[in-house]
Amino acid sequence: MFDFFGFRKKSQKTKVLVVDDEPNIVQTLKDRLEMNDYEVLTAHNGVDGLKAAQDGTPDIILLDVIMPMMDGHEMLEQLREKEWGKTMSVIMLTARSQAQDIARARSCGIDDYIIKPFDLSELLEKIENIIEHRKVTATV
Repeated sequence: MFDFFGFRKKSQKTKVLVVDDEPNIVQTLKDRLEMNDYEVLTAHNGVDGLKAAQDGTPDIILLDVIMPMMDGHEMLEQLREKEWGKTMSVIMLTARSQAQDIARARSCGIDDYIIKPFDLSELLEKIENIIEHRKVTATV
């Protein structure tokens, strides 16, 4: 009926929260994601990231580990304790490549773990794969 009047429901953009304390990485990711039609929220530490996750309800969180105030592991653990944060998709995007860091993140239910430096095209592909997987599992 709305099409008759020329109105169409706009598809909602996928919302990505970037949590990293390095301003150049945040800006690069923000620019690249926005160029690919994502809505982008940003935070520069785990405390602000947790608040942004609650307030902004992102579809995907790109989360660094080494940050001031609250590191990425702590943020992820606190996120998973919240009812609203249990099912949020998270990609760890970090320079930490030790097995214990990866295992700790995986134990909190991350979707992927990417080690810096990273390829932006590969990151975008992983984000799209997560989005597609969520669409498929939501309809099942």
